[in-house]
Amino acid sequence: MNGFGAGAPQEPGPQDLPPARPTAPIGPGRETAAAGPLPSQTGQDSPALSQVGDRNVQAYMLFLHGDFVNRVQVPPTDAEFLASANGRFVRPRNPEQWSAARDACRTFGVVVLNAPPGTGRRTQALRLLRDLAVRQIEDLVPEWSKVSTGPLPDDQGCGFVLDLSNLPEPPADRFVDDLVTYGKKLRAKGSYLVVLATPDDWNGHLADRTVEFTAWPEAPDARALVEAELRAGPLADRIDWLNEPALDRIWSGNPGAREAHRLAGVISRAEKRDGLGPLVDEFRNWPTAVEELLQRGAAAAQATVLAIRATVWAGALLDGGQRGSVIRASDALQKELALERSPAQVLADATSASRLKAAGIESNGERVHHDPSKPGLAMAVLRSLWTEFPTQRDLIRRWAVGVISNRSIPEADARLAAKALHNLAVDRRDRSILDELADVRASRRSLAAETLTTAAGDPELGRYVRDRLLQWVSSNGTAEHKVDLVVEICGGKWGEENPGPALTRLGKAAGRKELGADGVRRAFQQLADKRPDEVRKAVGQWLAAPRVWADPKLKRQVLGVFLAVIGSDEGTDLILAGAAEPDTRKQIVQAWQGLLGIEGGKEAGVAQMQRWRARFDQEDAAQRDTVQNMLAEVLGASEFQRFFDMVMVDDSGSVIPFWRETLRRTHVPPEPPRETTAP
Repeated sequence: MNGFGAGAPQEPGPQDLPPARPTAPIGPGRETAAAGPLPSQTGQDSPALSQVGDRNVQAYMLFLHGDFVNRVQVPPTDAEFLASANGRFVRPRNPEQWSAARDACRTFGVVVLNAPPGTGRRTQALRLLRDLAVRQIEDLVPEWSKVSTGPLPDDQGCGFVLDLSNLPEPPADRFVDDLVTYGKKLRAKGSYLVVLATPDDWNGHLADRTVEFTAWPEAPDARALVEAELRAGPLADRIDWLNEPALDRIWSGNPGAREAHRLAGVISRAEKRDGLGPLVDEFRNWPTAVEELLQRGAAAAQATVLAIRATVWAGALLDGGQRGSVIRASDALQKELALERSPAQVLADATSASRLKAAGIESNGERVHHDPSKPGLAMAVLRSLWTEFPTQRDLIRRWAVGVISNRSIPEADARLAAKALHNLAVDRRDRSILDELADVRASRRSLAAETLTTAAGDPELGRYVRDRLLQWVSSNGTAEHKVDLVVEICGGKWGEENPGPALTRLGKAAGRKELGADGVRRAFQQLADKRPDEVRKAVGQWLAAPRVWADPKLKRQVLGVFLAVIGSDEGTDLILAGAAEPDTRKQIVQAWQGLLGIEGGKEAGVAQMQRWRARFDQEDAAQRDTVQNMLAEVLGASEFQRFFDMVMVDDSGSVIPFWRETLRRTHVPPEPPRETTAP
């Protein structure tokens, strides 16, 4: 094993590398807000995780090429696994579809549960697999450029859950045939796959061709589910509370599984039975209060009504922000609505205080809020805006992202708007909101990075965000600002917690960006500092893979990574740590020579050599001998000797001792001085 930890220069196979155990496993979609914390947040061991690549070649952490799937064993403490147990599981309201799902799974080895998010699909999937008595249940979390059965595992006696909701792109036509073949292979081994899909994604030709092994389960009865949740906890004595009149309207609406779990939490929080009323209003998103806010000034002219509503919505987006920010956001929305006003009209308009009062917004010094006695009212207002005016969502998204980008709004307030948009995207399960956030201006890109970092860890939309990040750096048509956004996310908190997927995306970004791009260098510097083992293994794996050196695109990516890593002291130390090992040294020399030989690499490589010279000749002389020997090997080859001409002499014309000594170690005789003749 060399200093990179990548082994001999060959593609890693199943026997070469051990399964990984992530610091913070990437969980697939969850159907309820009641899902428990990740094991890493509770001090428990993380679920066992391994990676399986195309043709069942195990992939340690990542590949720049090929697809693989993380296998996360469902722990017994998983909230939905607990909810699928006997005595607690509540079947869907349409029992014939539940029976069809069980029959299809037994017959085909695979079943698609096609239902909207929030109906309890994952809990149902876990129950199906428990009924089939598999020895182990795993969530499959793919890292793929396109949906395929190629990287899916087929171990004996396993139950797999694969969430294909919120796909950036639909699967290819052949996927259905491959899925049928894969199901037969699983069934022969006593294993089964449950695919989670939504009607928005799994429709048309795809739905028609999978109808034999697709079920459309509905959510369970909401009251029965709340009762089961209360009975499973320490508050079984509150089951009688479900007869309260305040809950009648909820039962008649029969909400989905996610909402039923949320209601169980509301009932659990109540201090006493007669205090349920306000909590139920909060659960129902304050419908009366929101309607009253939107009907303010209804008898006035249309422009006045719109101005008041614009302030109501702006106050909801910036709840807790400065009053000036809310007024600016309100004016921006009116401008989006083509309600342009002349300076005279602005000065003749109501004062800021009057506008805020008319919109029911309360002040606390310079900060303003919707009614603080109604928790969640601001989000209820945004939710109403989204659901009541669906044809205007493009305009609403554009306005909200414009507020975040507006430099006249303080960053702290813009962060409130970004958080509100994230919460709305999660609540409405709207991918387009997250896509729009990627277009925040560069000056506020850090806020977009923060928001998408949070979204990448969301139980439901997280996989979509992670797929989107991969898609952006993989596509040649992606705008540069989106590639920069991916780099910032992967070099930040998300990258620290998920180094494997982050390094995959950073590797692709390194191939897209100019060699030596500062953002890519900073990202690798951060990961080299926080997750050195993973960076070392990734770089070693990439440099050792023969396929990299045979594919110009992969070669450009890997050499971009190499330059970014050695561009910082942290990364340089990581690379040099194994330089005494022959295999590692050979890889480093090959990478240096490859860098100097590719388009755009000469200038970036020479600049980096000069940085190494400055560090190891002056600041860190302890490693000077190692570095000089290595650079002598790099530049000693005949095709690279010309680079000495670019580094040997300083601006005053003096020979730099470091490079003179490096040249001496190449055993290449110096070129004799050229004879000159007098004019």
